[in-house]
Amino acid sequence: MTAFQALLTGADGGPSGTAVSAHFFGTQLAIDPLGSSVDVAQLIVSVGGVDGPELFLNWLDEQGRQASLKPLGTEDIAIVLKEAPAALQPQLQRLWGERQRNRRQVSGWLAGLTGAAVVAAALLWWQGGHAVGVLAGLIPLSTEKQLGELALSQVRAQGGISESGVAQQTVQDIGRKLTAGSRYPYRWLVKQDDTVNAFAMPGGIIVVHTGLLRQAGDPGELAGVLAHEVQHVEQRHSLRQMISSLGWGALVGVTLGDISAVAAMLAHQAGTLYFSRDMEEEADHLGLLALQRAHIRPDGMLRFFQKLDDQDKAKASVPGWISSHPQTAARAQQIRSLIAATPCPACVPLSSQHWQAMKAALPPTAK
Repeated sequence: MTAFQALLTGADGGPSGTAVSAHFFGTQLAIDPLGSSVDVAQLIVSVGGVDGPELFLNWLDEQGRQASLKPLGTEDIAIVLKEAPAALQPQLQRLWGERQRNRRQVSGWLAGLTGAAVVAAALLWWQGGHAVGVLAGLIPLSTEKQLGELALSQVRAQGGISESGVAQQTVQDIGRKLTAGSRYPYRWLVKQDDTVNAFAMPGGIIVVHTGLLRQAGDPGELAGVLAHEVQHVEQRHSLRQMISSLGWGALVGVTLGDISAVAAMLAHQAGTLYFSRDMEEEADHLGLLALQRAHIRPDGMLRFFQKLDDQDKAKASVPGWISSHPQTAARAQQIRSLIAATPCPACVPLSSQHWQAMKAALPPTAK
C-alpha cells in the first residue's frame, strides 16, 4: 500500500507532534518508524482546516489518552481517501463530503462581509452572540457527535464513569421517556462523584453524578434534572457555549469539521458551564413541556430546585448543579408559574422499578 506523510500527536508522537510515514495494510494502520499499528475499527475521523483542507485520524491509546494522525498535504489526504480499508470509508466519504459543502456555505457567508460598515456591524453582531448561533447551526450533527465523543473520552480518562449497572439503568430508563423522537442518539452515564451535579455534552451525552442521585428524593426529581439537561442538548446550548469561548477562528474551524483543537477544552469545561439566563429559562420551560409530553408530573423539577435553594440558604456547601445553574430561587418561582399556567391533567407521578435498588447500590460518600 502507498505510504503517506503525516504528523503524529500522542501515542509516542509527543504533545507537539512527530513527522512519520504511515500506510494501511489489511485492517491496520501502520506507523513508521515507530513500528506501531492501530486497528482501523478504533479510528474516529475528523476533518477541518480554514486555510486549507485537513484530515485527522483519531484514536485512544492503551491508557485512554487521545492520539491523532494528520496527513501533511493534499496528496497525502488523497492517499488516505483512496486506500483506507472499507471499514473506514463510510466515515471518510461522509465527513469529507460534508466538509466540502460546509466550506462552500461558510465561505459564501464570510464573503458577504465586505466593506468597513459591514465588518463593523458583523463585529457588533458577534459580540451579541448571534453569529455564534448562526454558525453553530451550520455544524453537522455528525461533527457534533464526534465533538461529544472526543470530549467523553477525556472525561472517561478521569475515572469513575459507568455505562452499566442499576444506577445507569435507572437514569437511562427515565431519560428515554424524555427523548422519544429526538434526532440525537442519547447516551446516559453515571460518574462516581459526591458533588450534586449533572451535565450535558454535545451530541446527546448526559452525565449524572452519584451525589445528585443521592440528593434526588424520588424519580420525579431526577426526571426534572434530566429534562433540563436534555434541553441543553436539543437547543445546542452546550455546543454554543463551549465553542463560542474559543473565538471566531475556532468556531469557523469547527463549522468546517475541525474538532481536534477543542476536544480537550470540552472535557475541561464539562459540568462547569455557565449558561445565559435566556438559555437557562429556555431549558426550564422546554424541559417542563418535555415532562408533560411524557405524562410525568413536572412538580419534581420544582421540588429539586427548592431543595437545592434551601441548602444554599442554610449555608451548606454549594452543590455543583447550583454553582453552574445560577439564580435558583428566581427560576424556582418561574417554574412554579409555568406549572400553574400549563396544567396537565394526564400527568402522573413517575415511578421507577429500579429506584430503591439504585439508592442501595450507590457507593458511600467519601470522607
